[in-house]
Amino acid sequence: MISKKGLAASFLATSLLFSGVGAVLSEITTASAAQVSPYQTELNTFAAHYAKIFRTVEGYTKQLDGAKSESQAIKIHDQYMTYFSSALDDDAKFAKYNAEIQNLDEFIYNSLVEMYNFEIDTIDYMNGDLSKADYDKSYNSMTKFVDSQDALFKKAAASYKAKYKITFSNDMLYLLDGEQQDTIRTVTYTVKKGDNLYRIAIKYKTSVDALKKLNHLKSSSLKIGQKLKVPVTSNPAATPASYKVKKGDTLYSISKTARLSVAELKKLNNLKSDSIYVGQVLKFKK
Repeated sequence: MISKKGLAASFLATSLLFSGVGAVLSEITTASAAQVSPYQTELNTFAAHYAKIFRTVEGYTKQLDGAKSESQAIKIHDQYMTYFSSALDDDAKFAKYNAEIQNLDEFIYNSLVEMYNFEIDTIDYMNGDLSKADYDKSYNSMTKFVDSQDALFKKAAASYKAKYKITFSNDMLYLLDGEQQDTIRTVTYTVKKGDNLYRIAIKYKTSVDALKKLNHLKSSSLKIGQKLKVPVTSNPAATPASYKVKKGDTLYSISKTARLSVAELKKLNNLKSDSIYVGQVLKFKK
């Protein structure tokens, strides 16, 4: 397992811990001349660094969601892992910045490392090398830690803004989970087998903490069939009631459109094998 910041970290696989909306970047002027405050500059550089990482993650999660086969998904996932290996290697990037920036850096970096540890546990669990009880324990530990770091990050950011009279850039607002939004638009999500708050947060580009607050959840436990409100920046495409098989389709690729597992898709359509044919109509809903 990877330790907290200060020890070696080979790579990170993360969720969209902080995602939100943007704002116009503002400059601060001094009495002597129009120039950007060094405190503003350091915060902007810090925010741009982490926002780039999270936006790249978004790109990989979209690619994974659109994978047409298991082999393609594995290839994308390998690229995803490699990206984070290089992105998080330089854990001393902000060592010469002011103390408050280093503090903000600690909160984000440590959260991401914790998520990496959970990703490793997820792989072990899916390979049968970790029990369900131990996996659930790892998940609860991760979400509790990340929620605490998220709260500390937001508190420290607000303090920095007030102390140095700066403004939050587009990237900083992105990291702050869009707290400056006046209203939050939501859709309803029904929990399926295998779901957890971490995975749902990735899918809808939000955080575990945001989901828990929006749904007044006291813990991270979910039940199959449970209804959750999830914040969205745009309405996701509605899942159609049925689908007509086209050339090149597989049950795996179709399951992505249906937002069902292959097993669920087969059960719903009374399929005894993975064989399908062009023109065949598959039901997505009962």
